[in-house]
Parts: sequence; C-alpha cells; structure tokens
Amino acid sequence: MIECALRPMEQYGKTLPGYNPATRLGRYIGCDFNFKTFGVKHWVIGVYIDIDHPKYLSEGLTEEEIIKQCIEYLNQPPPRKKYQKKKPVPLYGNLEEMPSRYAFKEDEEGAYIEILLLTNQKKNKKFWGQGGISRTPKKRGRPKKIKLGEENG
Repeated sequence: MIECALRPMEQYGKTLPGYNPATRLGRYIGCDFNFKTFGVKHWVIGVYIDIDHPKYLSEGLTEEEIIKQCIEYLNQPPPRKKYQKKKPVPLYGNLEEMPSRYAFKEDEEGAYIEILLLTNQKKNKKFWGQGGISRTPKKRGRPKKIKLGEENG
C-alpha cells in the first residue's frame, strides 16, 4: 500500500477561486456515465490525490499499480475506538479499484493525481454536492392486464 491523501478543494475550484473559502476533499460528478450501476449503486467523484508519483515511477511501479495501491490505502477504515460497537466503515465509501479516468500532474503545491473514482455512497459530507439518479431501476411485479375493448391512449 502507498500512503496518500486527498487534496482539499474549494467549491468551484479553479473556475471561481476564492468565492467560497470552505474546502472539501472532492466533488460528485453529475455527468451521465455509461455503466449499469451508475446512479443506482455507484456514483462518480472527482478528487485530487496528493502523492509523490515520480518517486514511485522511478522505483519501477506502473501508473496502474500506483493508483491501485493508493486506492487500497484510502479504502481502509479508521481504527476502531475503544468500546465502539459498530464496525468502522471507510471515510469515503468503498472506492472501486480502477478509476474511469486519471492524469498525473504537478503544480506549485507538489505532485498529484487528478482522478475520477466510483464510490458506493450517494451523499458524503466530505465531498461537494451529492450523487444524482440517472437510471431508474426496472419496475417490479406483473404487468397490468388490459381488458378487451380498452385502448391505451
């Protein structure tokens, strides 16, 4: 596992810098993605991951290996508190192993990865916005019977 952290971002990011001084660790992406469980079981979040990726690339790891090990680190739940009954859950939900898009970048703050991840939490207070519903689940039950002489209109 590679230790990494999510970089805080403002609400409108680079579009309106300084508009809202509050920061969170990512944002829900509202675009329609083409996979079966989008909007039903999985939602897409956009995050920046602080990680010294040139160091790991020079050690011989591939980009995919770096991302998988970092996501594995982010999926770890926090340590259990004393006398805690509930099993701790990961802070950002269960993140999928391989993202849909990623880019390795650097700026004045250091090296980071710009990445779109899948999570199973529809709403998380650590991210801006909330996951929308893009697909509706299939209707359950028997179809309605149509009597003779009635027309659909």
